[in-house]
Order: sequence, then structure tokens, then C-alpha cells
Amino acid sequence: MDKESRSRQEERYIDFRRLFSVLKRGILWILAAAVLAGAFGYVYSKQSDAPVYRTTGYLMVKAGEDQKVDSTSDHGQAYLRTLTATYASICKSQELLNTVIDDLDLDMDYTTLYGRVSVSLIENTYIFRITVSDASGEMSEAIVSDMIGKAPQILVPIVGEGRIEEVDHPYTNMQAGSAGTRKTMIKAAGAGALFMILLLLVLAALDRTVRGSADVEDTLGLTMLGVLPRDEAAARPVLPLPGRTENRAEPEQKTAPIVPGRVETEAVRALRTRTAFLLEKKQAGNVLMITDAEAGGQGEDLAAALAISFSRAGRRILLIDTDMHNGTLYKKLGIPEEIAAGGLSGWLRGEDEDWTRFVLRSKKYGIDFMPAGKAARNSADVLGDERMADLLRYASAEYDLVLCSAAAAGSSADALALGCLTHTTILAVPHKNRRVVRSRVRGTAEQLRSIGISILGAVLTDFRADRAEVEDSGKFVYKD
Repeated sequence: MDKESRSRQEERYIDFRRLFSVLKRGILWILAAAVLAGAFGYVYSKQSDAPVYRTTGYLMVKAGEDQKVDSTSDHGQAYLRTLTATYASICKSQELLNTVIDDLDLDMDYTTLYGRVSVSLIENTYIFRITVSDASGEMSEAIVSDMIGKAPQILVPIVGEGRIEEVDHPYTNMQAGSAGTRKTMIKAAGAGALFMILLLLVLAALDRTVRGSADVEDTLGLTMLGVLPRDEAAARPVLPLPGRTENRAEPEQKTAPIVPGRVETEAVRALRTRTAFLLEKKQAGNVLMITDAEAGGQGEDLAAALAISFSRAGRRILLIDTDMHNGTLYKKLGIPEEIAAGGLSGWLRGEDEDWTRFVLRSKKYGIDFMPAGKAARNSADVLGDERMADLLRYASAEYDLVLCSAAAAGSSADALALGCLTHTTILAVPHKNRRVVRSRVRGTAEQLRSIGISILGAVLTDFRADRAEVEDSGKFVYKD
């Protein structure tokens, strides 16, 4: 079984640790659902439950006047117990209950009255009780009295043996409807919690995003290199102050650089270390393409963070922005637009035969950087031609590592053209991004491999520890 088939088969297995993690993260939702459902059950119980009156009467079974039965003997006692059970079993017969309905002119049929009448034996006696429940105490008492009064003349002829007599007058008690409120609340709270648990599990099953390292390694069949943590400060929207007019030109003038906050972290250093290890172990070369699995990712941030981190580790680094459609890496490095106007596009158009003239030196970050320059409509063609191959060959000889930040491989042909010229590729995969599903990421990886592009591994970008799966706990979360 190849790795792809194995990964598809593993998708069908139930990971109970993952399910437990889902329920653990959703415990507040489960508790909230239980509280709300319990409150609803309390209100419903108070409004709908009316007081219930129960009237109970007793009938005793005796031997017939013409029968000689010794109630002290075993045989006589067995006979009377059997006779008592017989009378109790036919006490809810149609003939008796229909007679009661006619006598009292009840607005109900036999089935309704049958549901309100219960008959039970009193253990070790020859007595059985008749209990009737009704919202009216007078009605329940009238029904029991009429049943006891009519039972001898209706039931005795049916049985043909023995006789029955009333033991005492029926008595009535009231059971308030609120007595069932606690049970209703408990049942409602349990139903609410169960519903929320099922909802969370269904949403987890329907979640097709890349949720953690297991998705990267098993489902997608990619080597997990590490993470690029979410920058909470950058993700937090800046709201204008009340009464203040927004300056539209201000964001262009103040583009926040991605370092040092995004680079000086243990997560990026760990990512750099594993990348360097795999490059040396696999002898993969020193020209890497970094591309997003889908548009809208953070491949640019990943490329810049790796470049600066490698530079600070003593490597000579060249970072090339090859996104000829929307290359904005120069903004994140704090380079003015007029300085970044030439770059890669100038070299590919043949403006100068000295490729080093299109390389900018960043003393602040310690890297050499070639911006994308002007946009090109035929970017896939120029990125795959001989001039681009010459540039990568020259740079590979001059630098320890050449990082090419490319357009998203899942939505652009640029990465396919460029990937055929680079030595290996790192795929940036957004963590828990609902716009990026696992099937699309798998399709992108398969497309790259189908034309011979080597994939060194994948990096989870925009990684959020609060949404990490259970297998990622402590694995890719580092303190700054």
C-alpha cells in the first residue's frame, strides 16, 4: 500500500483523542447549552404542569357465602390470592369502565379513562387498590366511588366465584405539578448538553481545514517542518478614534516590518534548524521555492522569516520575490516602492547583464533581497525560461541559500514553472483557515509532484495554539 492510499485510509479512522480535544475546547458551549435547556425546562414545567389529584379506594376479596374455604390453610390462602389477582386483572374491563363513563356522563372514552386508572395488589393480603388520577379532585373521587360501587355487580358474575367488598372510603391527595419540575429540568439540561456534544462532534467531522500536524503528515503525506505562529498584534484590527478623520495615505507610509517580533522566536528558530537538517540529509540543494498551498496565505512572511533567521545563524542568504502579480515583500521589509521598482522584472527583461545590480542589501536584516519589480502578464513564461534558470544558477554559486517567495501554487501557474528550476519546495499551509481545505492542499501537492517538483515539507502558517489539535500540544508551541 503506497503512502497516498495509506493516508486516505487513515482519514476513515476515528481519533478519540481528537474527539476528546474537541469536547474539551467546547466545554463552555456544552455547559451553556445545559444551563439554557435546564432553564427552558423549568419555565415549561411551571407553566404547563397543573396539580394532579389522586383518589385511592380499596376492595377486599372474600370467599363466596356458599363456599367453604379455610383461609388459614395453605390451600385456602393460595385460592384467595389467585382470586384477588383475577379480580384485580379485570377491574379495568370495558364493561366496568364504560358503565362508569355512562353513570358520570364523562367527556372521555374508554381508552382515556383506562390511562387514568391504575390497579395494584397489596402484598400478602387479599386486597387490591384502585387509583384514579385527574386534574379535578372531585372527578377522581367520583370515578373511584362509582367503580367500587359497580364492581361487585359487574365483576363477580364474570368471575363466578368469591365476592368483593369495599374496605374503606376512598381518600384523595394532591400532587402538585411542581413536584416534576426537578426531573424536567434535569432531563432538559441533559438533552441540551447532549445536543451540543453531538453538534460539536458533527462540526469537527465536517471540518475540512488543516487542523494540525496529523493532517499535514498523515492526510496530506507531507513532512511537518514546523509552524509560523500567528502574530496577534498584526491580526488585531486598528479602529479609528471617534471624530478622527482617517488618512488614506498613512498605511502606505507606515508599513510595519515583519521583524524582529516575527523572527526572534523559538518557533522560527526550530523551523530553521529542521529545514537545514533536512536539506543536508536529503542533499536537496540550496535553492528553495516557498509557496502557499492556496491564495491568501502567509508564504511571504514564511520566506522572509526563514531568510532572516538563516542570516542571523551566519548563512549568506538571497531572498527573491518571484510573485510577478502582487509581490509586496518589499513592503514587509520596509523598502520604499521607488527603490524596489527594478528587481527581478528588470533582470528578466534584460535591462542589464549584471544580475547583482538588481539585488538590494539590507543591513538591518543582514540579507540580500531581489524584489519582484514591475508586474508581468506572462509571468509563468518568464519565470520558466533560461534567463531565470541562469539567475538561480549564478545565485546558487554565490550564496549559501537562495529562497524564492512564489505566488500560491494552488491558484497560479508561476509556482509550477519556477518549481521546475529550484531544487526543492516548502509548502505554506494555513492553520484552521476555512477557505483552505485539506483536499485542495492535497491536490496542490500532487500537482507539484506530478511534474517532478520535490517538496521538502510543509509549514503551518498563522498557527494558533488555542485551536491546535491534541497531538500538537507542546509539540510546536514555543515560548518567545
